[in-house]
Amino acid sequence: MMNNDKTWWQRLFLGLGILAASTATLSGSEASAPARYDTAMVGLLGELHDYAHRHNPRFQLLANGGSSLYLPIDGNTPANVGKMLQVVDGQLAESVHYGFDMKDGEKTPPEEKEFFLQTLDAAKAGGLPVFVLDYVKDAPQAADAAQQCLTKGYIPLATPYRDLDQLPPYPSANINTADVTRLQDVKNYLILLNPGKFSSREEYLSQLQATDYDMLIIDLYAGDTLLTAGEVEKLKHKAQGGRRLVLAYMSVGEAETYRHYWQPEWKKKRPHWLDAPNDDWEDNYRVKFWMPEWKHLLYGNPNAYLDEILAAGFDGAFLDVIDVYQYFKNGNE
Repeated sequence: MMNNDKTWWQRLFLGLGILAASTATLSGSEASAPARYDTAMVGLLGELHDYAHRHNPRFQLLANGGSSLYLPIDGNTPANVGKMLQVVDGQLAESVHYGFDMKDGEKTPPEEKEFFLQTLDAAKAGGLPVFVLDYVKDAPQAADAAQQCLTKGYIPLATPYRDLDQLPPYPSANINTADVTRLQDVKNYLILLNPGKFSSREEYLSQLQATDYDMLIIDLYAGDTLLTAGEVEKLKHKAQGGRRLVLAYMSVGEAETYRHYWQPEWKKKRPHWLDAPNDDWEDNYRVKFWMPEWKHLLYGNPNAYLDEILAAGFDGAFLDVIDVYQYFKNGNE
């Protein structure tokens, strides 16, 4: 949970979307803040959806974080709920059963777990497939997390590798040789975002090709080089037969210093759209996601991140750090 040191009346006016508009002493960057951060995030997701679909009508978006956007709570509007169900194709949540608050192998506190289930059930009731990623310490925990997910109709993945840099040592549930071209048809999946522990690019791609997961979520880059359309195409075929989905990672809520768009001088003097670093993840900085400078880096030109994902032939994008809107909503700007 985010700390909120605002007084009760400030929280009230912020929740009503009035504070930013009515306070004449705000700085320029604060004055440009949206009336509602949750609505601004849903709007950004809608922009990404519409832009991607103009280039590839079958392109799919899998959201990570922000599952409370599927419920009309804490000021979130029914209009936001309805739009979320239209602009993303699936929802993922981390640490629903194990690993909450970066505590891998520990059970998620009951109150946090219950809130996860409430929001994810709302997404599922709205027609979206739900994916869960748990951080466990051993095979029994992985089996327990998988069983709980399957009971709820969620698609599970459990791993002991928080950095998502190795293949999980536990067998995936529901091996499926059928063609998979939609998130709704995925029975199992893999997230492997950091190929640095593989001896070479070739070994990394070869090990991915040798799996039978219905969906791979990987980085757009291997090292400092973009994956080619040919490499992505080879990954779209499961080892035992059948088509699968390949999605590329893209953070919409944080800028990462190891991305091609990063300028070294930003560490010394941050541009107005770049906010504080994330203490849990080195070299990640929260962004004022509603600002045009950030959106320009995300989409709309050949060097933008989503455009590169589209050009490489990915089936979709895995949109991370959607819940950054809560950081701003709680007064941390």
